[in-house]
Amino acid sequence: MRHSHSPARALATGMLVCVTALTSAVATGAGEADGATVSASPSRLAQAAYARLSARQRVGQLFLVGVTSTGPTSTELRRLADSSAGNVFLRGHNTVGQAATRRITDRLAKKATVAGVHPFVAADQEGGLVQSLQGPGFSRMPTALVQGSLTMPVLRSRVQGWGRELRRAGVNLDLAPVADTVPASVGRRNQPIGLHDREFAHQVPRVVGHVGAFVRGMNDARVATAVKHFPGLGRATGNTDDRAGVTDPTGPHSSYLLPFGAGIDAGAELVMVSSARYPKIDPVHRACYSRAVVGLLRGRLHFKGIVVSDSFASAALADLSPGTRAVRFFAAGGGLLLDTNAADLHPMTAAVLARTRTDRAFAAKIRTDVLAVLTAKARHGLLSA
Repeated sequence: MRHSHSPARALATGMLVCVTALTSAVATGAGEADGATVSASPSRLAQAAYARLSARQRVGQLFLVGVTSTGPTSTELRRLADSSAGNVFLRGHNTVGQAATRRITDRLAKKATVAGVHPFVAADQEGGLVQSLQGPGFSRMPTALVQGSLTMPVLRSRVQGWGRELRRAGVNLDLAPVADTVPASVGRRNQPIGLHDREFAHQVPRVVGHVGAFVRGMNDARVATAVKHFPGLGRATGNTDDRAGVTDPTGPHSSYLLPFGAGIDAGAELVMVSSARYPKIDPVHRACYSRAVVGLLRGRLHFKGIVVSDSFASAALADLSPGTRAVRFFAAGGGLLLDTNAADLHPMTAAVLARTRTDRAFAAKIRTDVLAVLTAKARHGLLSA
């Protein structure tokens, strides 16, 4: 099997390969449905699950909420229950090891399971400084820049091993790989990516190949991936985690989009959209609120999967209320909202529910988003009758 993809093939093929490959995958790790019906198609399983859920539970499937990775607090658990959030993200570093992490994720999975719908349990497991889960049972992952020095077959094999460690710990979604390219002339002056060696290489063609290898390795381990941060943060000014005025010069025909196409071609089920501004694509809106940015992802890159946000608890988005942020994200084409602040959940879900009652087009879009998440869960064995 080829492990490298030409840019033209990556953009033209889109999701055709990944849909075929992943539809037949049935996961076997933590938090999965016991005895799930494998004869039914993922779409049929999703429709059946949708019918079982209440309106609030359906909207809850569209949220990925951050909880303390070393163990959820009672407040976090209460907020999970109150909002019916359907997915959890392990926030912050955890060095307790695989077995202890599995006990944590089992508890979270039980709490977040409703009507036979089990959660995506996510982590940031890139490598280097961005390896959230460590300790006994977890290999030390080198930085992406070091990973980029490996051959693609070797990287794929190693990623498969790291993915299996995640599965054994009860994690079924890795918010990785980074598809941003940081030019050598910028290097560590790029705060969100280059400063921590999160890029695979300084040249787009090398990033293209290694993004594909990483996604394939995680797919081999039956762990879903979220390629990030579309349309790119490799030349950004500042970091959206702590600054509001971050921009990047990437345009709609830029070669810097090609690594994202490679991730899609390799089978990534999610693409994370950034919270920065891209004046050459949309001079008005941030990427996470931009129909133009999401349209570029859907159109030119042919992405048919789930558009996930970066954390909506970041400083870049603090100018709007939680509810307004959520409604704008989904209205722009987003499909799964990540927020590392569980306190935002209630106002966000309430605002989305309220909008569905007054806006028929928005309600139809939310229904499509929920079914997309449920279909992805069906492919990973996370739905039971």
